[in-house]
Amino acid sequence: MNGTILPVAIKGVYLIEKTGGPVPLVLLEDDTKRIMPIYIGLSEAISINAALNHEIPPRPMTHDLFISLLERTSSLIDDILIDELHDGVYYARMCVSMDGRHFELDARPSDCIAIALRCNAPIHVRESVLIETAITKEELEGILSLDTYLS
Repeated sequence: MNGTILPVAIKGVYLIEKTGGPVPLVLLEDDTKRIMPIYIGLSEAISINAALNHEIPPRPMTHDLFISLLERTSSLIDDILIDELHDGVYYARMCVSMDGRHFELDARPSDCIAIALRCNAPIHVRESVLIETAITKEELEGILSLDTYLS
């Protein structure tokens, strides 16, 4: 798939009220301040939020375990790329270097983000996906930060 690849930053982890209760989402933002929401599971939201807050759990969580495995095998996450959207589902790839080889792993964007934050890997989004899903600040009214919800 062709197209421009953009670096994005994590704006934060939030909850939005939907029918049936609050739903977690992570917000990504590009250099031009376009905001892209990705709805995620609660456990992934907590993991991403913990990484953003530099929290270290007493026992490794799944994403921490993955980082330990990378370190033990002298592997690196070069970057992650969220590059497709089909029927409301985002698709991402994790680019890995190991023993001079480079390969990609298909993964959920939420897992990619949680892992990238833990190893300071850059996060990229295909511009066509960002354009298709970008929301306005007005659409963010009523969202609550996960930190506020958890405290």
